Amino acid sequence: MKDLIAAIDLGTTKVVAAVGKKTPQGVKVVAYAEAPSRGIKRGRVENVKLANQALKEALSRVESKLDGQRIKNAFVGIAGQDIKCISTAPFQTQRKNFNEMITQEEIQEITDNTYNTVLEDGYKVIYSVPQSFNVDNYMSVSEPIGMIGRNIVAKYKLFAGKENSRRMIESTLGLSHVKPIEIVIEPIASAKAVLTEDEMEVGSIMVDIGGGTTDVIVYHHNVIRYAGIIPFGGNIITEDICTGCGISQKNAEYIKTHYGCCFSDYAEAGKKIVLPSVGGASGKEIQIKTLSKIIQARMEEILEAVCWHVEQSGFKDVIRSGMVLTGGGSKMGNITNLANYVTGFEARVATPNSFSIDPASSEAAKDATSSTAVGMLIYAFQKMDEDGVYFPDCLEDAAKVETTFIPQQKEENKLFGDEGSDSKMETVNVGAESAENRDKRGKKSGGFFGFGRAIKSVKIKNVLDGTGLFDNNDEV
Repeated sequence: MKDLIAAIDLGTTKVVAAVGKKTPQGVKVVAYAEAPSRGIKRGRVENVKLANQALKEALSRVESKLDGQRIKNAFVGIAGQDIKCISTAPFQTQRKNFNEMITQEEIQEITDNTYNTVLEDGYKVIYSVPQSFNVDNYMSVSEPIGMIGRNIVAKYKLFAGKENSRRMIESTLGLSHVKPIEIVIEPIASAKAVLTEDEMEVGSIMVDIGGGTTDVIVYHHNVIRYAGIIPFGGNIITEDICTGCGISQKNAEYIKTHYGCCFSDYAEAGKKIVLPSVGGASGKEIQIKTLSKIIQARMEEILEAVCWHVEQSGFKDVIRSGMVLTGGGSKMGNITNLANYVTGFEARVATPNSFSIDPASSEAAKDATSSTAVGMLIYAFQKMDEDGVYFPDCLEDAAKVETTFIPQQKEENKLFGDEGSDSKMETVNVGAESAENRDKRGKKSGGFFGFGRAIKSVKIKNVLDGTGLFDNNDEV
């Protein structure tokens, strides 16, 4: 079925499988299903066998809605702390045909060459985002195509991931006979689902509060200017409730989602809930306001880390549209009030809705927790429409029998770009190894977000004071 696209989100708390098609009203999510996650921590697959068990459950549920079809190819998200956002030295090109207008092909060739950048062991460039161009004496040009000039100096942000993380994802899908069409870095997919065109143009901050991590992206003039990761999310709030109230994780998650408020000033005074008993002891009572204070302490820490990232981006003073919150953590009561109080930005909670998807889509796809999976579908159809890219069929007759897909080393460039032809321009990365000493790759695709390491500190100052945990401006 050529008109259908499939997407898989291997998240920390849940695994999602979604199938969509393009309609005049937008992308229609025709089937959506999720299953509790296993073997995945902080957005990264750690146990392939356990992760595949969760994936199989999600696939079984979504395929039951597909009239005898099964998913064989899919877009899949990549996340976790192994993703780096890198500011490189400028890429400089001297044009031979400098009396002619700059073409799309020339700019694409410069972009393609950025994927040859040598990184530290185990890392490869997944996605490259042009920031600005200098054409002779014209500085900070956003659209060089159609200009005339001899020299082009291009500034890029590169987003790299560990090869091992990619292989773990491939192996997880392979056990379910699914091949990845393309690996998409998840925050850019989420942004496709929840940000409006105006927000991306005038400047906005997207904060995706997931179970294991919180992703931060800064947009300005329709360009992703910065990305960062905070290595904790909604799950750590659940753990705080477990510790503070002495209850199981299951019960802590229940009271968090049903009674949780992340701004204690708005919590209902005098109201109590009875906590389930543990080990035969009688149930305990806790004030809603006390529960709210536990939640608020950690949520403030997350939002303070968001503020730090926005400062690091250098774009704080040009953000005009405020902050957009999505992900499961954004469903906490009074989170927009707290975000406004802590960050100083006006905040709203966003879900995939009528401006991004067909209103006739599955209801489950309209929740804040579905932003990443739905965003990958939108991303795929945009590539088809805007770039003229076509993808292999995502579905096939469920009765067909396939051999297990085993990722091979030679397949590597299918995810990070096919082999391309020799460059027609002389392009060098100033201050980096010559591209002639490295293999060429063709056009790449994906998404990105920044880099961070797991931390256990409760106090945000312990995270930010000189530790470098959120440094994603590494120079190559």
